Amino acid sequence: MKLKLTLLALLFTVRILSSQSNKNTHHYQQIVEQTDDIYDILVKVRRDFHVNPEISKQEKRTSKIVAEYLRDLGLEVKTNIGGNGVVGILEGDKKGQKIAWRADMDAIKTDEPDVVSFASKNKGIRHICGHDIHTTIGLGIANVLSQQKENLEGTVYFIFQPAEETFTGAKDMIADGLFDMIKPDEIYGLHIGPEAAGTINYKSNELFAYTKTLNVKFKPNADEKELENFMNSILKGYVRNISQDGSPWDIINKISDPTIGLANKETIFKDYFILQGARLHKDADKSVTSYNASFLETDIRQVNSLPIKIKRQLLNSEFKDAFISIGYSKDYAGSPMNNPNLTKIAAQTIASFYNKEMIKPLYGQVPYFGEDFMFYQQKVPGVFFFLGGSNSEKGINAMPHSPNFAVDEKTIKYGVQCFASLIFERVNNGEIK
Repeated sequence: MKLKLTLLALLFTVRILSSQSNKNTHHYQQIVEQTDDIYDILVKVRRDFHVNPEISKQEKRTSKIVAEYLRDLGLEVKTNIGGNGVVGILEGDKKGQKIAWRADMDAIKTDEPDVVSFASKNKGIRHICGHDIHTTIGLGIANVLSQQKENLEGTVYFIFQPAEETFTGAKDMIADGLFDMIKPDEIYGLHIGPEAAGTINYKSNELFAYTKTLNVKFKPNADEKELENFMNSILKGYVRNISQDGSPWDIINKISDPTIGLANKETIFKDYFILQGARLHKDADKSVTSYNASFLETDIRQVNSLPIKIKRQLLNSEFKDAFISIGYSKDYAGSPMNNPNLTKIAAQTIASFYNKEMIKPLYGQVPYFGEDFMFYQQKVPGVFFFLGGSNSEKGINAMPHSPNFAVDEKTIKYGVQCFASLIFERVNNGEIK
């Protein structure tokens, strides 16, 4: 009897799981079809953003369009959060998980000419970091999920953030009460990357290397040339595992190299220290000589211990009497810290409906970039992804900040389909395991 009951329970469970799987597949197919239906409109929206880019803290036109679009979908909309920030709130027909999706809106100052036919009309400003794509994908997800409202068993928050490039927008929105007005259980976001269009890259824990600027102060009586040479030799002694013979772009272009890049288990980007630049200068009143060195480091323990190590070296050198202090300047860039459990669950969820060959883990930390998405993750567990936007056959290179930056617009479709489906699953079935 006990065996029969066990078998019946197992059969019942299998039927439930099978029913749930069929239901999930049905909703994914609906999302795919709904995305196809609005794709041409989304391309027009994206091109409008691209033609009319706005730099950090000046995203008034962009934020106005975003707010109007969300209102037209029937979402509750809050504006002017932390400057030009916009939040859209989509309440499902049932109560449940609360999931946030973040997209950034700002463009960049650059004198490089645009490489697309729908070029920026704002001189010296371009979307060469893909935020026009990010914003459009966010609007597309909102559109598709609003059509799934009756099937949503929870709430979705859409955060459209200003001033990511200045690394201030997330902090400004949080300081302005973002998490008083919304209470997400999880948060997700993405950035366009150089992989083939539609490729999804993910990684647990740190996504980027730590970017730091070391500031060492000395009395002005030390021989400046000898002091600079001594400090340079100390910092160069910490460089490891990545050659710095070329330019930063020589290193950046190796990110997507299939033999040594981030998606290879043997990547050179697992453990490294890169010295970006260093200089010695007198402060304004000439009473102090400062040595500033910027670097990239993958190991937080090394970041924390480096000032102590260098101080010890200085106190055992001929410059010990001139030494005053050592520490880090205010951080500019930082790294998202992806929740390991959510990263695993999200990757598995995406693999259940998305082309598995297009889902690739990263095995190292990205150099030379930062993301203020990290500040949301200090409040709410979340995952930040890369979404490939390149197309080698069309000559499209989606490496952020590169002079010839462009994005295959089919990336919009892939982003909406994939991440609307992920959010749908997390709202309806989500729980940190």
